[in-house]
Amino acid sequence: MTELTRNIHNSIFGETPTKELLSMAFEKKKSYFGNTITYSPKVFIPLTTMCRDSCAYCTFVKSPKEGGTYLNEEEVNTIASAGNEAGCYEALFTLGDKPELKWDHASNELSKLGFSSTHEYLIHSMKQVNENFDLFPHANPGLMSIGEIIDLKKHSPSGGVMIESFSKKIYEKGKAHYKTESKYIDLRLETLSNAYEVKYPVTTGLLLGLTATKEEIVDDISNLISLLNKNLAIQEVILQNFRAKKNTLMKNSSEITNDLFLRIIATTRIYAPSHISLQVPPNLSPDIMKFLKSGINDLGGISPLTIDWVNPDHLWPNIKKLELDISSTGQVLKKRLPVYPEFIKKEWLNSKIFEKVNNIIDTDGYPRETNES
Repeated sequence: MTELTRNIHNSIFGETPTKELLSMAFEKKKSYFGNTITYSPKVFIPLTTMCRDSCAYCTFVKSPKEGGTYLNEEEVNTIASAGNEAGCYEALFTLGDKPELKWDHASNELSKLGFSSTHEYLIHSMKQVNENFDLFPHANPGLMSIGEIIDLKKHSPSGGVMIESFSKKIYEKGKAHYKTESKYIDLRLETLSNAYEVKYPVTTGLLLGLTATKEEIVDDISNLISLLNKNLAIQEVILQNFRAKKNTLMKNSSEITNDLFLRIIATTRIYAPSHISLQVPPNLSPDIMKFLKSGINDLGGISPLTIDWVNPDHLWPNIKKLELDISSTGQVLKKRLPVYPEFIKKEWLNSKIFEKVNNIIDTDGYPRETNES
């Protein structure tokens, strides 16, 4: 056991009271991010609901028989236009990983749209949204080569590559990632490494609850901290609590307790590099108030228009109420772009994206306030 692993174990499962642990994490958060908690006003664009994988907890993916398909260009533009009108900054492209490698139906649908691959259609769609609207595309397309990331960087300031878990036990039969090739941890880490080589800011994250033992939880957080110290392209970590969903293979699986979740969040903040943005999705936690002083500085994307396509049973919080709740903790809620201020530099952004970003930000790197009523 390394010193880091030992420290992580003692922090999460040791005798330090949760209240004291949270206080330490909150102080570290304030030392870098001050009293600000951010969120990204976004619109979901579910480019395709098909995927080559079948994760045991997923309700987003649909097979061709279940109605899996692609949005057409008109549908993409209609959603983007509505998001633009609603004052969103982020166009989140959600999609499965290269479904054409599994489904002939996906290849046929792409052919009808005039494209040979999901990646090609994604890049075309991101280009259209970036050039025609005030939105900034952000996508989570799964595994990506260096060339594919270069393509994304031309039309977006950041992307996402989720880890979910470092454990290889979840590839076993009956587990969360059985027969999900694109979720293999070594391949995910390779994609994150590719992003660093290209200098493309990325968000990553863990889905807490896929692993059950103390050892696995400690290994997940220890490996995450080690990764954050090596891969400087990672701007943000999402710590997402697994929520059991009906009509999935994991519908009866247990969820982690609030106290354990809070201790994991606090420990991650304490040991992660100070600049790392730490996010907890507000619609997946029944009482978000408990998490506002846990060390997080961000609440992720919240949409005024579209459902959470990945977690459709969990509604977005009311922004006005969220502002009041955050204010009661001595903090303020602020809008952000899908790229964090630390990464708004020419080395990290395509020149045209850099110019577009700089046209709307203030001196702190956040969108300039408008006279909204």
